[in-house]
Amino acid sequence: MKIKYPFPNARVYKKTSYKSQGMLFENGLNITNEFYRINNKAIIYKKPTPIQVVRVDFPARSKAKIIEAYYRTPSTTDYNGIYKGKYIDYEAKETSRKSFAFKHIFPHQIEHLKKVSEQGGIAFVLIYYKVVDEVYLIDIEVFYDLYQAGLAGGRKSIPVEKASEVGVLVKLGYTPPIDYLDAVDQYYFK
Repeated sequence: MKIKYPFPNARVYKKTSYKSQGMLFENGLNITNEFYRINNKAIIYKKPTPIQVVRVDFPARSKAKIIEAYYRTPSTTDYNGIYKGKYIDYEAKETSRKSFAFKHIFPHQIEHLKKVSEQGGIAFVLIYYKVVDEVYLIDIEVFYDLYQAGLAGGRKSIPVEKASEVGVLVKLGYTPPIDYLDAVDQYYFK
């Protein structure tokens, strides 16, 4: 009997890695936020993406499947909530390189975070650098300055070395997996 083992070829592996890129980081953040809620530390949730369903297929009553849908409005950021009486809003990004390219964040997301900060909220970007297994919290004002410098012809990305210089290293562990509120305390509640 001949057994074929499912060794991924390069094309399939590449396709899978791009499709699931960011999901482990996002799942870790969701588990972390649940830990914060259960332990009454903060109330932070992932924001749903607003979509308009256009067409649905009903092959069976219990198996309805969305065939066509559109984004109603551009989504703002990934997560928001309350921590220590302050509104908190952030975007979570992941890169498989040693540098995070600005093209991976939308200008309307940056503008939204800037407005949150201007209104007295806590606003930042969390970047997970997979190759070095490090997460950095970068305040939106600092991130914005780097972003504007990139638009003006400067560097179009944030290398991990720069993130470690301007941001706060987030502790990775077991419970919670991504303890970013410790980094929030270090930066915003000194």
